[in-house]
Amino acid sequence: MGRVAPGLLSSWRLEADGRTWIATLRDDALFSDGTPVTSADVRASWAHGATGSELRQDVSRLVQSIVPIDDRSFSISLHSHRLDVPYALAHPDLAIAKFVPGSRWPLGTRTSRIAPDGAAPRTAAAPALTLARDNLPPIRFVSAFGDARDPLDQGIDLLLTRDPVALDYAATLPQFHSVPLAWQRVHVLLTPGRARSSPSLSEDARQVLARDAVRGEARGARGPFWWEGLTDCAVTSSAARNQSSPTSRIVYDASDRAARELSERFVGLARASDPAATVFLDALLPDRRRRTYERATGLTGEALLQARRLGNDAGYVVALDNRPVDPCRELQALVDSARWLDPQTIVPLVETRMHAIVRRGRSGVTAEWDGGLVVVGPNGPR
Repeated sequence: MGRVAPGLLSSWRLEADGRTWIATLRDDALFSDGTPVTSADVRASWAHGATGSELRQDVSRLVQSIVPIDDRSFSISLHSHRLDVPYALAHPDLAIAKFVPGSRWPLGTRTSRIAPDGAAPRTAAAPALTLARDNLPPIRFVSAFGDARDPLDQGIDLLLTRDPVALDYAATLPQFHSVPLAWQRVHVLLTPGRARSSPSLSEDARQVLARDAVRGEARGARGPFWWEGLTDCAVTSSAARNQSSPTSRIVYDASDRAARELSERFVGLARASDPAATVFLDALLPDRRRRTYERATGLTGEALLQARRLGNDAGYVVALDNRPVDPCRELQALVDSARWLDPQTIVPLVETRMHAIVRRGRSGVTAEWDGGLVVVGPNGPR
């Protein structure tokens, strides 16, 4: 719910440098097979490669170094400077897991565990896995493709979706009810060389964009935004990029449907000439004489990373966490992926969220502050 609470650690204290923490594991911190969690396990879980000499890239965004002191305690240096508690340790990228011989899945630090493949048939059409946990019936997770209404007719107990057709269909089925989750993602526009004096979209314009451009539940992005006013962050970026002749494409993550829909709408607006389009274009393309959107291009993987890194395109539609655990570090990671970015020129667009369609009487489900779900079993275990 947005408050830090102990997890695997029983205590932590800040050293005099204001950045290094001495952390102590709980005496009863265990992996799901009952073996103790040690400081060496924490270090190995965050390490990259067989030698474990370097931290993984996703970990190194948050953690500068970790040094085991003994089996139960370790010294950890974080990039962010916080005087109250080490917020970065709550980031999901720092979850502790251990790989064991003969298992495709790592062991976590709760009683949950992935069942053997034989208990959860996998097909190309619907990859699935089964999660077993003490005091709870096994839970089978299926990645469903095609019409989002089909799983509702196939005996599922919980469906996560943004599809408005599936939500409307579920509303007609008395055995289901819908739980709206938090507004978890905010889509923004990043433009190389954008001036700080350029106008931004008004709240009314963002709401029109959410209503007309995005399929599924969306609303205009609502401030204040977490990347604004971070006065205690030491975020470093490069000088603004001088684009003499940017490409005429707007780039988005091909796996993000809302980003695609926004990008395609911007291309349509750039081709329009009516006064309504001008309201948007004045904010999206204030320098239209040398920059425009002629096509929307979806990229993935290294191609997407490289495009953002180079900053040779007219613009980029990017999805950010609406409530990051560590805003300073999240902003630095964004700038690291696009060194040309001036954080003060980020243009907020729309927010999106999922719904959980839940079968009545089968699953107790509540939504958490950050958009996660808590599934409560028949006797109360979570």
